[in-house]
Amino acid sequence: MKESQGMNKKTKLLLYTVVSIILLLILYILFHELGHLIVMLSVGEVIDDFSILGAHVSGHGGEYTFASTLWLHANGAVLPLIISMVYLLFYKKDRQNTFYRIFSFFAVFVPIFSLFAWVFVPIVYIKGTAPPSDDVTKFLTSFSQIANPLFVSIAALVIIALCSIFFIKKGVFRNYICELKEANKK
Repeated sequence: MKESQGMNKKTKLLLYTVVSIILLLILYILFHELGHLIVMLSVGEVIDDFSILGAHVSGHGGEYTFASTLWLHANGAVLPLIISMVYLLFYKKDRQNTFYRIFSFFAVFVPIFSLFAWVFVPIVYIKGTAPPSDDVTKFLTSFSQIANPLFVSIAALVIIALCSIFFIKKGVFRNYICELKEANKK
């Protein structure tokens, strides 16, 4: 009887993990593209296409400044991160619901993890091998005119560290580990 309950917990954990990841990837793409869209609209750009499934927003026109160009490329990562940090502010660590704990882990982990591109792409940018269509590369094309790209790496590491500390202090990581341990009890 206990083994079937353990198997049931493992199955439930796996199902919740898969559902959370799928849902959060869709939400991440939505907020990422909305981040770009907000800047595009703020400079007067006319939107031609917005696609979550294609992970794409495009438009024409608009009057970009140096700062708005930087913001356009950064806001795809910044908006999902801000939303996840606001979510984290309201996280209830004493809540026992397994789906809530699994979903919350990925809701915060995915935007933090996405910032690692902002750590590593500046390094390959300096070497001349950065992916040309990447948001970080586009950001660095402008940013590198005024400062060393490694400042972006350092800033990203600081943001990752601060968000990770908040993530741990709020109990999200601990609760996720508890759920994993509970599912693996025999």
